[in-house]
Amino acid sequence: MIFRHFIAFVLLPLCCILFAGCFVLKQNAKYNFNDGIYSKNKFGGDNVYVLHIDEDTIAVFGVKEYPDSTAILGKDRVTYTTMQKRLKDNKVEHVFYKPSFDVDIITIPLKFRPATYDIPNQLISSINGAVFLGYRIDEYKLSYRRTPLNKYKQTTKHLGYNIGLYAGLGSTLITSWVVRDSLLGYEYEGVALASGISTNIALDKLTFGLSFGFDYLLDRNHSVWIYQGKPCLGLTLGLDLY
Repeated sequence: MIFRHFIAFVLLPLCCILFAGCFVLKQNAKYNFNDGIYSKNKFGGDNVYVLHIDEDTIAVFGVKEYPDSTAILGKDRVTYTTMQKRLKDNKVEHVFYKPSFDVDIITIPLKFRPATYDIPNQLISSINGAVFLGYRIDEYKLSYRRTPLNKYKQTTKHLGYNIGLYAGLGSTLITSWVVRDSLLGYEYEGVALASGISTNIALDKLTFGLSFGFDYLLDRNHSVWIYQGKPCLGLTLGLDLY
C-alpha cells in the first residue's frame, strides 16, 4: 500500500519533470508581461492580444478564437502609452490574466498536527521536499498615474495564484511516545511520504501558501505510528519550475 502511494505521488511526478528536463533550464515567462493572449476575466473568457510596441506603449486587440486552437486578431485596437494626454477609456488600471499548468518544488517548514491519543497539538519543523503540480493564474496589473508634466507614468505589478496536489518525502522523529502499543527501545528519524493539496501565492519565482495533507511512514513501524494517514496543516515555501 505504501509502495503504491510512493509510485503514484512521487516517482510519477519526478519522471514527468525528468522527461521534460527543459523545465528548470528555460527562462520562465510567467514573471514578465510579454506579448500574447490574455484574459480580461480571472476565470477565462473575453480574451485579448497584448502587443508591446515599446517599453512604455502597448496595443490591445480583441481576439476571435476557433475550436482548432487558431486565433485571429480583431480590427478593434486600444493603445496605451505614457505619452498620451488622455487615457482612451478613462481607466487608470487594466488587469490581464493568464492561466497555465504549474510545476513547483516546495517544502513545508512548519506543520500543525492535531492532538491524537495522548499527544497534544503539535507544531513541528522537519526536513522535507515535494513536487507540486497544479493550475495557476498569473495577474498583471497595468497602472497609469498622471505626472506634473501632464504625462502618464506606467507601472506593472505581477502576482500569481495556484492550487494543486503535492507529494514528496520528509523526515519525522520516531520515539516510543508516537508508536502505538509498542515498547520501542530506541528513537530515530523516519522517512515519511507526504501528500495532499496546497494553495499558494506566487511572487516571481517564489511561492508561499497553505497545505492540507497526510503523512505515511515508510518503514516497518508504519502500522503503529499514531500519525499514519492523519491530516495535518502546513505552511509552504516553494520555487516555480514551469
